[in-house]
Amino acid sequence: MKYANVPDYILSYKKLNATARLMMGMIYSLSKMSGVCFASNEYFSNKLGFSTRTISSTISSLKKEDLIITRNVDGNRNIFITDKFKNNVEE
Repeated sequence: MKYANVPDYILSYKKLNATARLMMGMIYSLSKMSGVCFASNEYFSNKLGFSTRTISSTISSLKKEDLIITRNVDGNRNIFITDKFKNNVEE
């Protein structure tokens, strides 16, 4: 990934801290092609320089705000963007 696209909707989402806003931009960018983000906590940790614990809690906060959902498929976590997010982002 060469860059993350952080939509204005996320930049102005006051319930999220800066880490969550940046991660949401990464998830959005990584999921644009296939509709799903396959990145692991370790991937996010290496890219952003945060601990995997911080990444895990950030993913939990994004789920709590109903911006993403996660599903385990064949032992791997898949991250999906929710309709709440999609409906507020104009392409």
